[in-house]
Amino acid sequence: MTPPRGARNHTVVADDGTLLRGWNWEPAEPRGVVIIRTPYGAWRHGDTARAWTSRGYRCVIHDVRGRHSSDGEWHPYLLECGDGRAVAEAVRAEDPGLPLVLSGGSYAAHTALEAARVVDVDGLVLLVPALGLAETAWDENGRPQLRDRIGWWHQHGRGARSLAPLTDDELAARIERTTAVGVHRAAEEWGWSQEVLSGWRRLWSAPAVDLERAYGAIRAALFLVRGDHDFFFADAARLADAWQGAVHMVDGPWGHRLAADIDDDEVRSRLRRAGGIGGVLDTWLADNGLPSERSGPVSPSASAPRERDLPVIRRTRSAFEPETGRWRYERTA
Repeated sequence: MTPPRGARNHTVVADDGTLLRGWNWEPAEPRGVVIIRTPYGAWRHGDTARAWTSRGYRCVIHDVRGRHSSDGEWHPYLLECGDGRAVAEAVRAEDPGLPLVLSGGSYAAHTALEAARVVDVDGLVLLVPALGLAETAWDENGRPQLRDRIGWWHQHGRGARSLAPLTDDELAARIERTTAVGVHRAAEEWGWSQEVLSGWRRLWSAPAVDLERAYGAIRAALFLVRGDHDFFFADAARLADAWQGAVHMVDGPWGHRLAADIDDDEVRSRLRRAGGIGGVLDTWLADNGLPSERSGPVSPSASAPRERDLPVIRRTRSAFEPETGRWRYERTA
């Protein structure tokens, strides 16, 4: 594959010998490192990588196991802890003196959280996180999220490459059939392999993630973006409540695709004029001693885990007001 603009190949060997591949974007003088692991094609994230390199970060974006350029078999939400540790430890060994941030949106937020369970990091930047199988299958009221799950598993849940999405009519027909005969029997009529059907059954029977047990030992600062119209809105709040380190929540009138889901052109313009989410991120990075567009070089001591001198746990929030085009800052705890 032709490398994305400004990128070079990056490969890590997982514990079982599987080759995990992705791309590396690097500024002339890196001041930090950020890792993103995604099932949606690492090469597609060039704009995200360049946004990080503009802040002084070396940005490593990998395909998760079994997707796109990475070897192995694709099993959503099952193997991200060990693979995330392998990638993070390899990248840290390449730049041992730099602060390490894990980032990602949706499924990639899950991969970042799983890696942070077993690797000391300096910060996490998570957007509209998909926390686990059960959290994607059911809403906060226990109702099945049929439209989103049927669509996602058809497009992304089967094989190394994503397929074209279902048409609106095809998706509506599958939802109707699923409502009539159940999620398992309906899926058996869609021509899916037994392996995919096994994953589909696991989706609907998986327990919810025990957030305190899974992530309660993590002390890194968390920058957490959710959207008023995102189907994972409540899950982001649960994650913030369970987090033991400092959390900065970012709220606004968007959905799962962030600003791309804002239909009002004027509101989008106001968000851009207010600096967007990126402006809030820069402030948070600088406040936590991490490289940003507003900060100078980070001293070597700042790259070490800061658990011993953590401040009193803080909960803060930035909320974008579409009517005024301003960010409102709050200290919530």
